[in-house]
Order: sequence, then C-alpha cells, then structure tokens
Amino acid sequence: MNDATGTPGVPRSEALCREFRRTRAFRQLVPMEAGIGWPLPVPVVQDGAPQVYVRLPLFALRPDPAGGADLFPPFATAALNWSTRRLVEYTDLRFKEPHRSRTEWSRPVGRFPHPAVAGLTNAAYRDMRSRLFHLYDELFDGLARGREPGSTWSGEFSGLLSRLVEPSLTPYYRQLAPKFLRRHLPEDRHLPEEG
Repeated sequence: MNDATGTPGVPRSEALCREFRRTRAFRQLVPMEAGIGWPLPVPVVQDGAPQVYVRLPLFALRPDPAGGADLFPPFATAALNWSTRRLVEYTDLRFKEPHRSRTEWSRPVGRFPHPAVAGLTNAAYRDMRSRLFHLYDELFDGLARGREPGSTWSGEFSGLLSRLVEPSLTPYYRQLAPKFLRRHLPEDRHLPEEG
C-alpha cells in the first residue's frame, strides 16, 4: 500500500508527521530537538461536509547519552488538514497559557522509553507504532466520510494507544482532546508509574 506521497507501506498519518517536520514553518517555529506527539483528530462539519484536521502536540525532548530521553510538556500544537496536508493552525501553548510558570515548561515530566515499551526490541516497537499509525489512517479516513470505524477497530486502536502513549504526556493529551481520550484511553488504565 502506498501513501499519498508514494512511499510504500508508510501510513499516511506517519508520513504527514514526517512531511510537517520538513516544512519551513516547522523549521522556523519548532526547536530541532522537538518531538511530534501522537495525532489527535479534530473532526468538523464545514458547509455541510465533514472535514478532518490532525492536531499534533509538539514537545521538547532531551536525549540521554546513556539511552532514552527526558520528555517535557507540550509547548505547542500544529493542526493540519487531513486531505490537503496543509498547516491550518499553530498554537504556542506558552503564549496561550501565560498563567503557567516558565519553570513548568523547563522541567522534564517523564522519560522515554516508558515502562510499557521499555522491554520491546526496536523492531517490535516500530511494528506497533506503524500499526497504530495505520489505525489512525482508518480513523481519519472514516471521519472524513462522516463515520467512525467500528468496535473491532476501536478495541485494537485503544489497546495500542494505551501501550504506546507516554504516560507522562497523557494529562496533556487529555487537555488537548478530552472527548477523544476519554473514549480511547480510559483513565483507569493500569500502567507502571514513571519514575
């Protein structure tokens, strides 16, 4: 299967993240060491037709020479149109939330790899990540047609998202997409706490 850019086997949602990283806007607005978080859907109806936007949380990460990386709270989000792949919004959360202390943005909130994926081989992690991106493609395509995928899709998607999302970033994802996260990432998931 090819994505819209002709890259065999790469999920379109993953390709969208890679393409955004190469844009001029990304280079001008986002530090080089920033990570792009898991996509968050923003379905809307415009002129009677469903439209889908993809909100990408952007967060700083600091690689550790011993392995892994420190994760920091998301400092911005970028929203892209799913069908055109164009940037439609960039929001600097530090500006939007000025009541938060600057030190809050500069302290790590967790580590990667987190406990739920720490024992995976690189290949196993990449396979799970790719599968989750393929499921995102199904979600975005379904929303663009005005419907969500069924319960089988939902179970697999929620299971992979629960395993792969960084526990330390989950509260921020919940703020950015509360309805989506309530549905696909239940509060009662029992993952080891970050140290």
